[in-house]
Amino acid sequence: MNILDASAIFNLFQNGKYSILVAGATIPLSRYEIGNILWKSHKIRGRLTKEEAVESGTVLFELLDSMKLISPSSDTTLSLSLEEGLTFYDSSYLVSAMETGYDLVTDDAKLHKVASLKVPVRTSLDLK
Repeated sequence: MNILDASAIFNLFQNGKYSILVAGATIPLSRYEIGNILWKSHKIRGRLTKEEAVESGTVLFELLDSMKLISPSSDTTLSLSLEEGLTFYDSSYLVSAMETGYDLVTDDAKLHKVASLKVPVRTSLDLK
């Protein structure tokens, strides 16, 4: 199984790879990160209309509800974040992979670099 971070979830969604999403796992935080991606895509980047953002959110949140949710240890997440210089958010995905033994899927370059020293890591483009 794979732990998918928000960057990978959004990119897989955009590429219509829904079956990969529902077969994966994520953390509760991803729902809010996805919401923020949609907000930014509309308000900051102008890539989505309000209606497109809402429609995308409806589908994405349903897909997230189908995924297995993992809650990483907060203490381990904070320690890793401080040691590696990752955000607490990014560290939470990595700790989830470490604690479950699942592979991490991320399209975030910094997280990929740090995580690759600790767990198997792939990008969304690696998944078929």
